[in-house]
Amino acid sequence: MRREIFVIGALLLASCATAPSPQSLGQRIEAITSKPSLSGAIWGIDVVDDRGNAIYARNEQMLLIPASNRKLFAAATVASCEGLDRRIATEFWSDGSDIIIRGGGDPSFGGRWAYDRDAVFAPLVKALRGRNVTDVNNVIADVSLFDRTTIPGSWKVGNLGSDYATPVDALAYNENVIGIVAEHCASPVITTDPAFVPASANVVCGPDNLTIRSGSSNEVTISGSMPEHVQVLAGIGDPALYAAQALLDALLHAGINVRGHAVVNTTPRAWRERISVIESPPLWQLLSTVLKPSQNLYAEMLFKGMSASAAQPASYEASEDIERRFLTTEVGINASDFRFVDGCGLSPDDLVAPRAIVTLLRWMNDPSRRGVWSMMLAQPGEEGTLRRRLLPLADRMRGKTGSINGVNALSGILDGPHGTHRYFTIIINHHTAGSSDVLHAIDAIVSEIANW
Repeated sequence: MRREIFVIGALLLASCATAPSPQSLGQRIEAITSKPSLSGAIWGIDVVDDRGNAIYARNEQMLLIPASNRKLFAAATVASCEGLDRRIATEFWSDGSDIIIRGGGDPSFGGRWAYDRDAVFAPLVKALRGRNVTDVNNVIADVSLFDRTTIPGSWKVGNLGSDYATPVDALAYNENVIGIVAEHCASPVITTDPAFVPASANVVCGPDNLTIRSGSSNEVTISGSMPEHVQVLAGIGDPALYAAQALLDALLHAGINVRGHAVVNTTPRAWRERISVIESPPLWQLLSTVLKPSQNLYAEMLFKGMSASAAQPASYEASEDIERRFLTTEVGINASDFRFVDGCGLSPDDLVAPRAIVTLLRWMNDPSRRGVWSMMLAQPGEEGTLRRRLLPLADRMRGKTGSINGVNALSGILDGPHGTHRYFTIIINHHTAGSSDVLHAIDAIVSEIANW
């Protein structure tokens, strides 16, 4: 009997020795990233726990292009420096018979929350009627709060004119875009929204291959080949003039005659009388628009605007200095772990190490800040860029996506058992795979990270 027990024990030990062990998290991640369509790309991945202990790391110190993950840094800096309850004022002044709209850097003015275009200017119209004003001379857009760099120099020329790469100034209207509907290619009929923007077309019938340009007066020209029906959004050429043109149009609709023109002022000037003010939603709501749907103009205007002061107009250089001090001194990120040259991440010259992103996410998830950042980050199944992704993690994850040509990224915070968390960033650079393949791989990695 002793011999039988010995033989059975030996067999059990042999069985244990030869049984395959479960794959580690690292092995499961490596299996996903080594797929042939993605194996030639550069992966940067960092996963840590609440104490910052590494769970998995790959190229975590390498500087990579973050795409819109860059917005995390801009949003954190703006929130820390400006305060989440701050509202941005757009002011209306009178000076003789001129009416002035002075920009304070509000990206939402006349935008996604403005369902009635004329109602945007209702406070001003009411103030003018209270003064018995029936006609005015010029409508002036004052954008002296910002310097004259309206396009980050690192943006690709091919992006300009699109609805996601519009000029950046102290005034915005309708998020600096115009809606265009073109019909009947043989004899084009062009409709613009807002309707005060003129448009013309020189097209031939054929596959959609249109070039849309906004001129110095914001007039739209369409050329190339078009099908029978086209509906697009395009960036406007001069956002300050756009806001002045919108105000002029609203005054006419209100029965107030305008004798002069819509013009732009770029130098600081003391206007005679402030007659009305329109305030933006609170900053936390604007930053939610930066992070959830990943709106570029909001990121650019809020980032640049935080350096405006009485002594100097806002500039990218000054805002970058503010951000650098905040990230290195308050968040504790190594100064060599990032270089940013715009506010939204559209530039391929933006660089960041994956470990810097997880450091920032841990800062955001500190108990003193967790509630507000949880509310502002994107969530699977909800409004924003994660609404159709990672749905099984809807109650456990908050994050930020990123995407430009050859670059995809996803960073976030995962809730775990007993109040624990995991912080991750996944960046893939220089890939040639299709977008769906890359997103599927990133989401598969997140699902593995969430399994603990």
